[in-house]
Order: sequence, then structure tokens, then C-alpha cells
Amino acid sequence: MPDDSIDQLRRVCSREWSAIRSARQRTDEKVAQIINAISELDAPGTSVVVTGSVGRGELTSGSDFDWMLLVDGESNPDHFVLAQAVKKVVDGYYPKGPGPTAVFGGLVSSHDLVHHIAGTRDTNENLTRRILLLLESKALTGSPLRERVIRNILVRYVVRDRPVPSRSGNRNFIPHFLLNDVVRYWRTMASDFASKMWERNNQGWAIRNTKLRFSRKLLFVAGLLTCFSAEMETPNHLSSEDDESRFLVLLSDFICDQTSVSPLNKLASKVLPYPACGEKLFDAYDAFVAALNDESLRSRFETVTFEAAPADDTYNRLREHSHSFRNGIEELFFDHDPRLSRLIRRLGVF
Repeated sequence: MPDDSIDQLRRVCSREWSAIRSARQRTDEKVAQIINAISELDAPGTSVVVTGSVGRGELTSGSDFDWMLLVDGESNPDHFVLAQAVKKVVDGYYPKGPGPTAVFGGLVSSHDLVHHIAGTRDTNENLTRRILLLLESKALTGSPLRERVIRNILVRYVVRDRPVPSRSGNRNFIPHFLLNDVVRYWRTMASDFASKMWERNNQGWAIRNTKLRFSRKLLFVAGLLTCFSAEMETPNHLSSEDDESRFLVLLSDFICDQTSVSPLNKLASKVLPYPACGEKLFDAYDAFVAALNDESLRSRFETVTFEAAPADDTYNRLREHSHSFRNGIEELFFDHDPRLSRLIRRLGVF
């Protein structure tokens, strides 16, 4: 496993975070198995892409395995046959498969991801696929195709949504269109949680509530950090670019580079200068990952009802950890880093 921001933070904080480390190792092993098994199923114009816990590198014993066959280019009936072949292989290694919403586990066309951004044709399903592709995806096959689709999405978000030129001549490093969609996705996740619980009569309420407090919130944080990255780092090649069109292309490329960094690594890199905050965040998240990987705890957790939650030790223990995670995020954005504080106050609400 490469030496990355999580490893650096672990050493700085003198922590093990064994659940996170085990989940990352488990993800690498499972992904390597499936890559080997589907290597002969690779086809031009397609890419097998994973998202969810496997895309984030947080695979536990109870995780879904969210994947899609991303197609970019001419439609071909053989793509459906290929998707079925991929499904058969994935199901052999991971019988649980994708989650029950049917957002993943089949064909996904790049056309909708690129052309149906916002507006009446941008469904919750399409928004989910697009944001997860940008923030927590990994290509098992056809890596250049995944990157090409991401670059085309970012052209829509960054290059085509040109800001009004400033009288001072200062460049705008914030991709407002993308930022608004990241915020929209977070609010959509929260609203969908309530909707699904109503439709399913609160079945699985406790585990979904806890995921919203941890992994879903982490994704939102990663999206904010991605949108703020160029403003915070102000790379020289962007600052020195005089041509507006060229600047927007370079900004899009810079943001594209962020899409290869996992959400936890993105968070770790920003909290490295603040070890106490890092301990709070990653201690809490490690407890969350450990609970999901404990089959007895997870089984118990999946049956906790809304009415029983206040008296349930398992739920309340993780709820307390979620408060620590939330408080750590608030400290990072509002108290520690003045750049983040300025950006979140200026752009996070109004």
C-alpha cells in the first residue's frame, strides 16, 4: 500500500486506525481479484468503474459492491451482453452485489452524465452517478475512458460555465457550477434518506442513518475540498495564466487530478497540520468502519428500529462517534484553516 496522507497522519497522531487499514487492504485484494477475472472482458469504448465503499477503499464484510459498465461512444447491443458477463463475474466473487436502488450494476451512458447536468432531465439517479464518478470512483478496466468522461463532465462544469470577468482582473479559482451540484447532492442524499425510510417503513433505518452521518458526509466534505482545492493551493501555472480560455482548461485539468484521490486521503491531507483534529476525525471514522465490518454488530445494527434507537447501546455508541466526526469537520472548516473558514463562510450557504 503506497505511503499517502492517511499513513502520514497516522504516524503524526501515533494511531493505528486498524479498521481503516484493514478495509483498504481488503479493497485492494478484492479489486485485484476482480480485475484479473474480468481482464478478458475489456472492450473498446467501455470501462468497468466501481464506486461506493470499494471506490473509496473502505470495503467491509457487509459492503455492497457498486459497479457500472461506463460506455462512451456509439451504442452497441454487445454492451448489454458485456455488462451481463461482468455481472456474472462480480456476483461470483461478491454475491451481495450492488445496493438495492439499481443505480449501479449495469450499463451507464456517458451521454446523460455529460449533457444532462441540472435541469429537468437530471434525475437523482443521474446526479448520483455523476457525483460518485467524480468523488469516489476507480476504474477496473478502461481507465483512460473513465478519465475522458470525467474531463468532459468537468468541461461542462468549469469551462462552459464562464464566470463574469472581474474588474480587477483576478481569476476565479472556484468552480461554482460544480460546487452547487456538490451541495445539491448532499441535500438530495439527506432528503432521499427520509423518502426511503418512509417508503420502506423505516426498514434498515439505523444503518442508513449512520452512513449518512459518516460516509455520506465524508463524500460531501471531499466534494467541498475538491471545489476549494485550486483556490487553496493557487498553483503557479494557474496564477500566471493570462488567457481566460486557457485558464479555465487548466483549472478543469487541476480539478480532474483531484478525482483520483480518495475522500479519506483528501480529508487527511487537509487535516495533517492539525493533529488533534485529525485524531478526532479518524478515531471516529475508524470506529464506524470497524462496526460495519463486525458481522454481529452490523446484523444487530440493521434491525434497530427508530423507536428502539434511544435505548440501544450499539446505535448510541456510533451516534456519539458521529458527533465527534461532525465536530472535527466543523473545527477544520471554521476554526483551524483560515482559508477554509473564509471559503465555507463565503460559499457554503449564501
